[in-house]
Amino acid sequence: MMPFENVRIADFTTMLAGAGICRELADLGADVIKIEPVDGDPWRMMAGGFMGVNRGKRCVVIDLRKEGACDIAYKLISTCTMLVENSRPGIMKKLRMDYDSVKQIKPDIIYISSPAFGSRGPEATRPGYDPLFQAWSGMMQGQGGIGQTPVFHKIQLSDEMGPLLGAFGASLALFHKLRTGQGQFAETSLLRSAVTLQSGNFIKYKGMKHKNLGKPDIKGLSATNRMYQGIDGDWLYVYCAKDEHWVAMCEVLGLQKLVGDPRFATAGARKKHDKELTAILTDSFLMTPAGVWALLLLIKGVPAARAQNLESLLKDQFCADTGVYEFQQHPQNGRVQLQGIVPEFSETPGKVMRSSPMQGEHTEEILLEIGYTKEQIEDFKTRRLVVQAAVPQK
Repeated sequence: MMPFENVRIADFTTMLAGAGICRELADLGADVIKIEPVDGDPWRMMAGGFMGVNRGKRCVVIDLRKEGACDIAYKLISTCTMLVENSRPGIMKKLRMDYDSVKQIKPDIIYISSPAFGSRGPEATRPGYDPLFQAWSGMMQGQGGIGQTPVFHKIQLSDEMGPLLGAFGASLALFHKLRTGQGQFAETSLLRSAVTLQSGNFIKYKGMKHKNLGKPDIKGLSATNRMYQGIDGDWLYVYCAKDEHWVAMCEVLGLQKLVGDPRFATAGARKKHDKELTAILTDSFLMTPAGVWALLLLIKGVPAARAQNLESLLKDQFCADTGVYEFQQHPQNGRVQLQGIVPEFSETPGKVMRSSPMQGEHTEEILLEIGYTKEQIEDFKTRRLVVQAAVPQK
């Protein structure tokens, strides 16, 4: 049995951060039903991204703007343990799907909300996307350095952290319900995701001085904790966390003389002469391919890794052998490689149950499950309260 087996979730989320919450729970056994509007989740235009955060789900299309459609959604929600949404505050209320409305028909519902800025304060109704929080949270400026150009992260850091925080909150709320029978409202946000990613920096007390880690050359933090390029143009990262790593790296590079050099003999001395040491190591690493250096350093116990691009990472044998990736058949895209299940359990392992759904793929199937007849469903289709997708024949 998987951890979330027999838990049904009404998924009103869109885009990446919201939909990812339900993806995490679907991987662990939850029956996630994506309730999608007629015009669809905007994230569908990002085919790969949509597949990644909507796998394991079923999908029903309900046009909540039409009279009578809310009753269909309510009947479905009444069979659910949890509802998850990430709309701007006020939108779910307009649709009569906010916590107070849903609680009237499902008093013990667990309601997970993940709006961009949260639901309180003057910024709450602003639209929010990952790059905005990279800027607003100090993430970009911290990477670029004070007085320097802020650095944009192409990876959606806040969007990727959001699902983990949301799934964590959902798990705790479910744990509480199992103990007490009581549902509740729980909230997280993209803003909190951005702050969580920098939790070590978000501390302040009298006399504390914050370090400015950013600098114009963003290749690392010091000569012994940075990126270097090999003769083949590829890069590797070296992290000498201990003096023994420093000594071993010098041996690999044929620079044993640096170990006794007063400028570099201690960690303090190396910090003082960081620019000189960086220049020496840069020239040395340029003599051999980056992958060879990484292997030689690892043999000597020095923490090092060759910088891979996405294509090489997708072919990484270690990742394939250890479940970092999963493979599944998709009705439109054939065999798809995607991220594996994050938490691994010895007794209750998760499983990718199905590929991401087409819009409205399971409408009829789900409505039959909750008690509607075929005749009623045909009437709903005729009135365009719901939509059933035409699934390609395999």
